[in-house]
Amino acid sequence: MSFTYSFQKILELRKREKEQKEQEYHQCVEQFERMATALYELLKQKEQMEEMYKEQMGRGVFIHQLQQNEKVIFQMQEKIQTIQHQTDKARDIMFKKEEEMQTASVEWKKYQKIKEWEKETHERSLKQEEEKLMDEISTRKYAFR
Repeated sequence: MSFTYSFQKILELRKREKEQKEQEYHQCVEQFERMATALYELLKQKEQMEEMYKEQMGRGVFIHQLQQNEKVIFQMQEKIQTIQHQTDKARDIMFKKEEEMQTASVEWKKYQKIKEWEKETHERSLKQEEEKLMDEISTRKYAFR
């Protein structure tokens, strides 16, 4: 008699959910990494611009050039704030997806464990039946000697 797991379809469903959540999580991680990289690059550009601005101030610069530099730095600051907000949002989504992935994984493992327990119980039951049958056969052989 072969073993059939009563919750096999639920186990398969949980496994698909777990895989889907893992895929969603990895996509969110990639999105977060892209946003964080973009933020890093902007911050690096801003730092370079400020360094260049300080050098120009040391040499002397026209007022028009100062205004231009201030405008560029201000625009970069706004871009950085926007990207920072998007990065924070992406991080929050990534953490949420990680929790969902962990929950789905735990659910799948529960059903996997139940399957293992049921299989062990089934195998013990088969072994007991076999031993019972062997005892009966040996008792009959002994009785008919």
